[in-house]
Amino acid sequence: MNQNFWNIKAEKYPKAYDKDNIKSFNETMSRLKKLGVCFDHKKILDIGCGPGNYSILFADLAAEVFGLDFSSEMIYYFSKQVKNSNIKNIFFEQALFEQWDCAGKYKYFDIAFASMTPAIKTEEDVIKMESLTKGDCVFIGWAGKRKNDIADKVLLLHGISPYMPKGFYNLKDILIKRKIKFKEEIFESSWNWRGDIEEAYRELSSRVRLEGKRPNRNLIVSFLKKEFPSDKVIMETQALKGILVWKP
Repeated sequence: MNQNFWNIKAEKYPKAYDKDNIKSFNETMSRLKKLGVCFDHKKILDIGCGPGNYSILFADLAAEVFGLDFSSEMIYYFSKQVKNSNIKNIFFEQALFEQWDCAGKYKYFDIAFASMTPAIKTEEDVIKMESLTKGDCVFIGWAGKRKNDIADKVLLLHGISPYMPKGFYNLKDILIKRKIKFKEEIFESSWNWRGDIEEAYRELSSRVRLEGKRPNRNLIVSFLKKEFPSDKVIMETQALKGILVWKP
């Protein structure tokens, strides 16, 4: 995985107390409640926690929350919010999940949670995730649609065809192969990224690098200035996400 990509994204990534994040969190919690998942007074592991946009809000419900992410900048913004809000029941660690030494954590958590993260993608990842909970596993991933007109055009300018991520379906196939019973739901989601042209360049150039190409600064900046002459960039992403819930 590309740590630099996630470090660049960390500053503009949704934070826990952002209005839109709280709305999204509440909608997700409502869906999970209908799928039979209860977070009240539970010990929760948040795999690929980012800057804590779930973990910090989980803390109001849970007995304990442990966030894990391999991006140093994501953990920096996570720790900053935890400190500023004086939250006492959150713990976190910077580590790559597949390499994380989880000795002493076997069946420690009540819920193992992973949302929109590349940390859970193989059968080995799933088995490790399952080993850490005595209750539910929850996975939220891309379900075949991710449309961002600005980002897609920048990728095309670099000869890169936008692809449709299918983390939800890939994980579902792993569960089916292993004959694990699960509950599922697919839902639509959308969000906006906001910033100036320089910030947008950093965001978009990281996407180009992630695809193995060298970003052309002049090309990207010229495109952005044409699209956003006011220097205020808004990029909307429309997506399908899928939830999987199962017990090990």
